[in-house]
Amino acid sequence: MVSLVILTIALAPTLALTNFALHISTSLRNNLVAAGLTQEGIEVVRALRDNNWLSGKYFNEGLGDDDAIMVYRAQWDSSSLIEDDPNMKLKLNNGVYSYSIGNDTPFSRVITITRISPQELKITSTVSWQERGRSRSIQAESHLFNWKK
Repeated sequence: MVSLVILTIALAPTLALTNFALHISTSLRNNLVAAGLTQEGIEVVRALRDNNWLSGKYFNEGLGDDDAIMVYRAQWDSSSLIEDDPNMKLKLNNGVYSYSIGNDTPFSRVITITRISPQELKITSTVSWQERGRSRSIQAESHLFNWKK
């Protein structure tokens, strides 16, 4: 009986440390995924801008109104930005995040486009999720210019 009590006392800190390490690894994984999704949101808008140039269009065609701040959702294979329900959760299917098919994830992504001038757009990509009862988010910002006049 005494040896059982000693064994239990010895194992309790080990189990607590294991539980703590599991929570830390989950948090790190979520931060890493969110950072990637945030950058992907900016790259989607950059690709749309580049596609406008290749098609002979003005650089910001389809990327918001002249004087408004526009909020969108986007995925990597987008040919345009979607204005409806930017807080929709991303889904994961075979390692690819999208809105259409797959298993629900805790992540939602919002792309905000602000027209700074006729030659400049400010792109803000924000990924949000819930982790252990707390709201978490990562945000990245980039400026796109019409350098190819």
